[in-house]
Amino acid sequence: MKQTLIPLKSLSTMQINTVAKKEVFDFKEQYCNENEIIIEIIKKELLQYFKPTILDVGSGIGDIAFKALKDKKTILIDVNAISKHDYPCRPEHVRKKADFFDFHTKEKINTIFISHTLQFIDDDIKELNNKVNEISPENVITVLNANNDFMGELLDWTNSNCSVSNPEIRIKNFPSGYNLIKTVPFKAEIKCNDFKTLAKQVSYLMLIDFDENEIELVKFLKSKLSTPSFIFNQSIDVHHKK
Repeated sequence: MKQTLIPLKSLSTMQINTVAKKEVFDFKEQYCNENEIIIEIIKKELLQYFKPTILDVGSGIGDIAFKALKDKKTILIDVNAISKHDYPCRPEHVRKKADFFDFHTKEKINTIFISHTLQFIDDDIKELNNKVNEISPENVITVLNANNDFMGELLDWTNSNCSVSNPEIRIKNFPSGYNLIKTVPFKAEIKCNDFKTLAKQVSYLMLIDFDENEIELVKFLKSKLSTPSFIFNQSIDVHHKK
């Protein structure tokens, strides 16, 4: 299985990658503060669990590694090509355009870091677990939404109203062969200027077709929120090899 972003019926593979790339950048840089919080938590509470060499799966612009893992050898992989001129790497870091399932290295990976990218690689859980066990890191560290409170309502709405979706969910028995040894919960905020922009960000979170669902999604958001913003629960979870 290849890493895919979202199986939208109306878009080609090239269009899917292009749209997803812009959405990721907009979400991370303009509308949500989650990465700023993740970076601070790693620096203050979790650095000892990030044992090099680290594999950052779906690293995006690489800001978490750049700001939190600056002295640790890290391989950043993403299916989208990221310009080193726009988003430079630390000398200790290497950036590669690669699919997680196609990634191979002779270097020993001691930590796999998956921050809000599990939904892109979880189509086949057995294959995903096999790949993680093939790499065999000491720690697998994930960042996931809790999907409770308003995010839980959004998930229910998506499941009931969208013909195609791929939201981020927690997966039982992933990663297999690992014990959860530490969890750091936190809250992040999405804040937009209007409900249409917020709906676009929700579409990215749930990986749904914005054009197909815009009207009803905006209506739902306005019925639930007084302003085009909301706070949602997340956690950083450290899994240690048994």
